[in-house]
Amino acid sequence: MTQLANEKTGKEKRTLVQWLFNPFKFIAGYQALLIGLAAIILTSLLGSLSNTHFDGVLDVHTGLQSPLWIFLCEGLINWISLAVPLLLLGLIASRSSFRTIDIVGTQALARWPYLVTAIAMLPAANRKVLEYLISQYTQGQTVTSLAPTDIAIFAVAILLTILMLIWMVALMYRAYTVSCNIKGPKAIVTFIIGLIGAEVISKIAILALFRTL
Repeated sequence: MTQLANEKTGKEKRTLVQWLFNPFKFIAGYQALLIGLAAIILTSLLGSLSNTHFDGVLDVHTGLQSPLWIFLCEGLINWISLAVPLLLLGLIASRSSFRTIDIVGTQALARWPYLVTAIAMLPAANRKVLEYLISQYTQGQTVTSLAPTDIAIFAVAILLTILMLIWMVALMYRAYTVSCNIKGPKAIVTFIIGLIGAEVISKIAILALFRTL
């Protein structure tokens, strides 16, 4: 009975790890697309509340007040900027046939960890610390009401942002390999190429977006 219990426990742990780091074995296609788009939109809405911009496939910056549509466009640009290059690279590198909706949908779903980042950036303490740091750098008026709790909240937000970035990239890679049925060095190299290209594309597109304001 003990052995059976251990086997069940091990199975549950493996299942949890799969859901956290490779859910694309269970969710793909239109389902992944709908869930992913919902996460992207919600992330953008929460980001607008704290002026947190996801202004690049991997980038997070806060402080610049903008219209709501800017935040929404940033999320969609980031998703498309990576999904399309990975789709093209998958067509070149994979020996298997795959559905476009799978790569597009899973890449949308892979961005959900930044929803946690958007939540972490909501407290006003983050903006107070940033204002303090900017005032120190520019030798402007110093923010004097900075409390230890503000620093602690800011530190937690930064730590969560870094962890969510790592988690998101891991999900993006898993989504690519599962959707395109590609693995090994070929998967790693093509993914890195796609990610770097996507970062450049997204930054150019978002910069052009801000020029319309």
